[in-house]
Amino acid sequence: MLKRKHPVKWPKVFPVAAFTGARRTLRSQHGVGLVELLIASAIGLFLLAGLTDFLGRSLTSSGRNFQDARLTQDLTVAMELMTRDLRRAGYSSAAQGNPVAASAPANPFTQEAVAGAGDGGINLATAGCVLYAYDAPATENGNLDVAERLGFRLQAGAVQAGTSATTCAAGAWQAVTDPGLSEITALSFQYLDGTGGAAAPPQPFVAASGVTWAVCTRLIQISLTGRLRSDTNVTRTLTQSVRVRNDWYRNATATCA
Repeated sequence: MLKRKHPVKWPKVFPVAAFTGARRTLRSQHGVGLVELLIASAIGLFLLAGLTDFLGRSLTSSGRNFQDARLTQDLTVAMELMTRDLRRAGYSSAAQGNPVAASAPANPFTQEAVAGAGDGGINLATAGCVLYAYDAPATENGNLDVAERLGFRLQAGAVQAGTSATTCAAGAWQAVTDPGLSEITALSFQYLDGTGGAAAPPQPFVAASGVTWAVCTRLIQISLTGRLRSDTNVTRTLTQSVRVRNDWYRNATATCA
């Protein structure tokens, strides 16, 4: 007769009371009713609609801020270009080291920007346009070459820079603002007096003078206004004053007129 080495372990029998308690627990969990589900769905849709509206407004505001920043940048770049270039007006490499006296050779870049105008090399006679000249770094020969007749003007809703500009309607002009982004609605150049106010009459002011000579200082205010083409309600105006470094020396009169 075989003997078992280990006693057989029979599984424990769960009491009937345990099954009875589990059935009672399941019966007590009824779940979510239809009305409760509808209310929860309505609240969720309401919150989702509010979030969607908020995101839409945020994206619209961000887009406008981005376009506004681009407009400001477009105007700022144009203003910086005009102020820096106009500040050089009248520069001549041949004038370096020459004495300031009646016997000094005339500076061709401070004679006339427009023939016969007697403007001292800077002409503001045409609204929305300035003409000037300086000895360009490419040549610096002390002579006023045609290509060194420069200018800025408002044309077709853009600020344009010109070379070989003998008048505001002649020469080679190209846009320095983005016509697809901004529309320039106003551009003005105005002489200021020694106190920073508008010069009356509009001309340079006398910094120093003698019986038959005068040193004329050119202080010019530039005003630039533009708006977005995609949203004409967004506008910006920039104003800046430029002190031309090279004064206009006159040896036949004591005025700057």
